[in-house]
Amino acid sequence: DTDKVNAERRARASLPRNVIHVSTLEDYRNVVGNEKEKIVAVRFYATYCKACQAVAPLFYKLANENPNVIFVDVPVTAKNAALHQGLGVPSLPFGHIYDPEGGLVEEMKLTRQQISDFGKKLGDFTKRSCDI
Repeated sequence: DTDKVNAERRARASLPRNVIHVSTLEDYRNVVGNEKEKIVAVRFYATYCKACQAVAPLFYKLANENPNVIFVDVPVTAKNAALHQGLGVPSLPFGHIYDPEGGLVEEMKLTRQQISDFGKKLGDFTKRSCDI
């Protein structure tokens, strides 16, 4: 068990600076709900999910390409399953995009096939928020 925790810490240490790991409803509210300036991209995933593992590097690549966006990783655990259910996450991996003015503006599956669409939509919202 200790090896698994250490491996997770090492993996998180190599993440882009704008990626935040959130595992409680309170943290989610603080990071996502209280953000009033930046666009937030969220990835809901499970550590045991192969599709989630496959899309992770692509999500982090988007984070590197969009340094002014906050990227949030939300793993499903026994302790926070209600968080995922409460947010209406129908499947994993799944993504949300939040605009500081409009709240939740996009939600979609976040598999390898859909990550480029997610990135395009994120880019559209980013351009719009910068143009204003």
